[in-house]
Amino acid sequence: MRSPHLEGRCHTHRDGHGIHSGHLPPLRRGERHHRLFGGLFLRLPVCREGVALYAMCKVKVAIDTSTLRSDARLSSGPMEALARFAEKGHVEILIPYVVAKEFTTKPSSKLESLAELRVTLKNLKQNVPSDLHAVVSEFETRIAGEFDALEAAAKQRFNEWQARTEAIIVQPAADCAAKVMEEYFAGAPPFGSVKARTDIPDAFIVEAILDLGSKDPLFAVAEDGRVAEALKKAPEITVFKSIRKLLGSDEFAEALADIGVHIEAEYEQANLEKVVTEFLRDRVRFNRAMEDDICRLLTGKTLTYRNPHYDDKDSPDELYVDSVEEVSEWTSDGTSHNLGEGVILVEFEAELQISVDDPMGGTYYDEEGHPDSSREVKVSGAVSLKLAPADLMQHPMNSSGAQLLAAATVSIDELDDISLVPRSY
Repeated sequence: MRSPHLEGRCHTHRDGHGIHSGHLPPLRRGERHHRLFGGLFLRLPVCREGVALYAMCKVKVAIDTSTLRSDARLSSGPMEALARFAEKGHVEILIPYVVAKEFTTKPSSKLESLAELRVTLKNLKQNVPSDLHAVVSEFETRIAGEFDALEAAAKQRFNEWQARTEAIIVQPAADCAAKVMEEYFAGAPPFGSVKARTDIPDAFIVEAILDLGSKDPLFAVAEDGRVAEALKKAPEITVFKSIRKLLGSDEFAEALADIGVHIEAEYEQANLEKVVTEFLRDRVRFNRAMEDDICRLLTGKTLTYRNPHYDDKDSPDELYVDSVEEVSEWTSDGTSHNLGEGVILVEFEAELQISVDDPMGGTYYDEEGHPDSSREVKVSGAVSLKLAPADLMQHPMNSSGAQLLAAATVSIDELDDISLVPRSY
């Protein structure tokens, strides 16, 4: 069945055995058949000069702010795979104007915290003795400088990514504001309640993507729950929570197949299996780099837990992760996912010792009676293996799994689950 998530009318013709080389599908006015590798035929529109518009057949993907912020460096395995698909001309990335502005001004929770700190320091300056004003002002200036530097770096990173992927910034339609105000007073998603002003930017994002969906079917990636809920009401839009889930879906693979792009070719699959097997065999040499990635992803996060000695009516305590002290155990059952364009994900689990700030839990002592702020957590996620697509397409006899892995970039870009291990009291 033809996937609807395409730009232009682009059809494949094959039977149950794969490629069909017999009768071709009927042509409509202004179309002609275009033969691809292996006998695959596409029925493509023809421009006035008689040239098939194959280059215009693209899978459309719209992205919201929460998705970009979850990968502020725009370098995770899934993001890299999507960028490579875009570079090849297979995917058209659509970024609502509000998403672009939100990301380049506040690309991560760290920048948001810095912005809040600047406001706090201004208020502090008004409520301290005058002899401390210089100290507060100096600190404020330093923080402001750091904020500006981070914001400038975010803008540069986004601009480079946009230039590389040719992502399109979508301006709001003329009637967008009126539609947003209707949702604002109704309290409909993505608004959390009636007249929830903080949700207005999300509403503009939703309306921009809905407008795109009214013209052409597309995929949308939205980690924000209310944004996703609002988009799912449009039948032309297929919504995914993350780029990883999009790229690993049957719907995305079918959409690519409809434009003659097949994620797993014969040689590629054999090489993928080799490189995953080699990674699992020799994973220990990547442990240090992967531990650094986990430290980066966990440090600064807030976890919740309930002390069994507390009343059930009490709210859970919050633990601020100061640092990761040790990664004590790595496990993997070998499950892997080919996202395409040379990017592979290998699932893993790990047990960690972390140091936390527990302001409500009181002091905890170890077996020797020393104060102990450490906690155990279990995490799960996926390791990204990023290889050159050309390396995977070569004959499997030309290189070993070790040679392929040596040329790969290995990283952990996100954690799927973080679970605090209860300890005895």
